[in-house]
Amino acid sequence: MISTQTITRQLAQHQPELSDTGDSHAAVALILDSAASTDDPEIVFIERARVPGDPWSGHIAFPGGRCEPGDQQPLDTAVRETEEEIGVDLSSARLLGRLDDLTGRRSHHLVVSCFVFITNSVGPFCQNHEVADVFTLPISRLLETKRQTEVQYEAWQGQVFPAIRLTNHEEPIIWGLTYRFLENFFALLGHQLPPS
Repeated sequence: MISTQTITRQLAQHQPELSDTGDSHAAVALILDSAASTDDPEIVFIERARVPGDPWSGHIAFPGGRCEPGDQQPLDTAVRETEEEIGVDLSSARLLGRLDDLTGRRSHHLVVSCFVFITNSVGPFCQNHEVADVFTLPISRLLETKRQTEVQYEAWQGQVFPAIRLTNHEEPIIWGLTYRFLENFFALLGHQLPPS
């Protein structure tokens, strides 16, 4: 188990690696909900709606999206997109820190920032048309070795990537950019996921 105290302390010490190399920027929110347990907080995930032509269609992700002209900084994007996508106002949540910026594997021109928030009451959710489902999972479940799996991505010549199974079935899984942010997050807390 990883307590909220440990997470708060480690994020406060972390100096994130930021990137300004991309042509466009996006931001997501990793939201910890400590309502059920401060020793094993839950993380909020969304299942993206299935949309033809969308490379992230149906993926498990954190709420977030592309920066818009009205956003002063990536943090504003994460807050705005979270409210738009799942109806959660992060103004009452506590910002713990920021993970290292990542670039997409498919489009290196896109830089994605991830901001970590904690709250003790995250619901109720009110998802918009971009989101098929929203749910929370305890941190401990994401670290169970029996949930570690792999996904073969045909668009990348069948390359295999590490993933986390959310249930006892093959689907749904966390992989790609969301997995890479979790890899970064857990590394700060002294837990290693299989490298992506």
